[in-house]
Amino acid sequence: LKKAMAWEKAFIEFMKDYTKDPKNGNLTISFTAERAIQDELNRESATDIYTILVSYLIMFAYITVALGQLDCKDCSRLLIDSKVTLGLGGIFIVLFSVVASLGFWSYIGEPATLIIIEVIPFLVLAVGVDNIFILVQTYQRYSIYAEEDIPHKVGRVLGEVAPSMLLTSLSESIAFALGALSTMPAVRVFSLYAAVAVLFDFLLQVTVFVALLSLDSKRQENNRYDILCCIKEPKLRGPSEGCSVYSVMKVFADVLLSEFIRPAIICLFTGLLFLSISATPNIDVGLDQELALPKDSYLLNWFSDMKQYLNVGPPVYFVVNEGYDYEHPKGQNMICGSSGCNPNSLVQQIFL
Repeated sequence: LKKAMAWEKAFIEFMKDYTKDPKNGNLTISFTAERAIQDELNRESATDIYTILVSYLIMFAYITVALGQLDCKDCSRLLIDSKVTLGLGGIFIVLFSVVASLGFWSYIGEPATLIIIEVIPFLVLAVGVDNIFILVQTYQRYSIYAEEDIPHKVGRVLGEVAPSMLLTSLSESIAFALGALSTMPAVRVFSLYAAVAVLFDFLLQVTVFVALLSLDSKRQENNRYDILCCIKEPKLRGPSEGCSVYSVMKVFADVLLSEFIRPAIICLFTGLLFLSISATPNIDVGLDQELALPKDSYLLNWFSDMKQYLNVGPPVYFVVNEGYDYEHPKGQNMICGSSGCNPNSLVQQIFL
C-alpha cells in the first residue's frame, strides 16, 4: 500500500508539472488518483486552521470591547474596567471544551472526521460566548446596586442565571445526542462530538469561568490594571455602567418599538417566511464532492469533464481475492472488462 501511495503521489506531482508546462498549452488534461481527494481535503483543512484562528481572535476582540464597562465621557478607568484577561479566559475555555471532547471520544475509540475539526470550534464558540455574556453582564448590572462582598454577589448571580444556562446547555447537548441516532456515520460522529463539547463547555463555565470572574472583579474593585494587575491606581470612583452595550440597546429598543417600525418588521418577516417556503422545492438534495475541494484544486477540472463528457454514473470496483489465476487466458477472460471480452466475463454479465 505504501508503494502504491508513493507512486500516486509522484504521478500527481508529475501531472501538475506537465499541465503547467507552456509546451503543453494546447492540451487540456484532467487527471485524478485514488489518494487525490483525501490529499486535497487535507490541504483545505490546513488552510482552515488560519480561518479558525482569525475568527477566534475577532471574537476575543469583540468580547473584550463588549464586556468592558467603558465610560464614553471619561477614559481614565479604561485600563481598569477593560476585560481583556476575562475575555481571553473565556476563549480558552471554549477551546478547552473542544479539546476535551476530542480527547474523550478518542479515548473511547470513536474516530474523528474532517467536519468535526472545522465546524465544532465555531459551534461551541457561539454557544460559549452567549453564556459568557449572560454571566458577566448580569454580574455588572447586579454589582452596581448590591453592597455585598464579591463572593456573595457572584453566588447570587450564579444562582440567578445558572439554571437557565443549565437548561440551555442540556437541551443543546440532548439535541446533538439525538442526532447520533442517524445511520449516516459522519452525522453520528459529529453529533457525539458536539454534544460532549457543549456539555464540557457548560461545566468549565460554571466552574473555571466563574472563578475567573471573581478574580477579575476583585482586581477591578481594587483599581488594578487589566493584564498588569500588579499596578494599582488610587481609588477615585467605582466602575460606571458603561456605554458600549446598554446605550446601543436602549436606542435599538426605542427604534424597534416605535409606531411605524413594528408593523413594518412584521410584514417584512412574514414576506420572508412565505418566500422561503416557496423556494424550498428548488433545493437540490445531495452533496457534490466539488463543494469540499479548494477553489484552485486540479480535481475540479476532472469532475467537470466527467460530468460533461463521461456522465455514466458512479464507478464500479471489483476486489479479487489473493491466489486468482491471472496467468492463463481462461482466468483473464473471466474478469475481462474491455472491448472484445467473452460474453461470460464478469463485467459483460453485469452490463447485460
